[in-house]
Amino acid sequence: MPDTHATPVVCLHSSAASGKQWRRLVADGANCGQAWQWHTPDLYGHGGRPDWPELMPSQLSVEANGVLAGLPFPASQGFHLVGHSYGGAVALQIALQQPQRVLSLTLYEPVAFGVLPALGPNEPEWEEITEVAATLSAALDRGNDFGAARGFCAYWQGRDVWPDMDFAQHMRLAEAMPTVRRHFEALFAAQWSDSLLDLLSMPVQLICGTATRASARRVAQSLSVRLPLVKLKMLEGAGHMAPIGDVARVNALILEILSAMQRVPVA
Repeated sequence: MPDTHATPVVCLHSSAASGKQWRRLVADGANCGQAWQWHTPDLYGHGGRPDWPELMPSQLSVEANGVLAGLPFPASQGFHLVGHSYGGAVALQIALQQPQRVLSLTLYEPVAFGVLPALGPNEPEWEEITEVAATLSAALDRGNDFGAARGFCAYWQGRDVWPDMDFAQHMRLAEAMPTVRRHFEALFAAQWSDSLLDLLSMPVQLICGTATRASARRVAQSLSVRLPLVKLKMLEGAGHMAPIGDVARVNALILEILSAMQRVPVA
């Protein structure tokens, strides 16, 4: 049974993954001497969660509302948020909607791509990621879900990893691609203003790998100068998928950050 007196930590996974992404973090957290309630929900169309609500728009608020509705603790309870990639962007949206409840944000490369157009015309990182999304969408329109998944994975992994996977992995990833198209649409639409981001007065720790994709790095750099109480940690040699492929280093860092946040007085 979870300790109902412990502080909740809600962890949000990346696109084409599931809440199982955080199993090792939960296990490591249980051994580090801190009292936390861990919650690792599946996002729409991932794991055991139904697909994105068909009649709802592709907006981060739809995903955020779904997460909030499923939290198994009182609506007055504060909680920490951890997020990776798309899950990091959803965590930011949750904090924007309920800033009084979010105690802290620990985000590994939150892909809030909607912040990029404000950086100026012809931003190369914006052009790069919109091309990735357009290629994925075109493949889906041709009925080539496997091709969409292969290109998506290759972009984020930095190489073609498709031959390294088995058929079950191919099927799981291909089935997630229509939802991932929704993710891109929602991320591009979230063009948060400085005045909106100023509402996030809780501590924010951004983590970015030095070997990541340019689009993710540029988002992290932008957020690191636009959020009121933010720190940016560069993780040497890490890529975008480090929370899944380099779990020991990433989890140790996340737990160190959460432990420090526990010691920060809450106003």
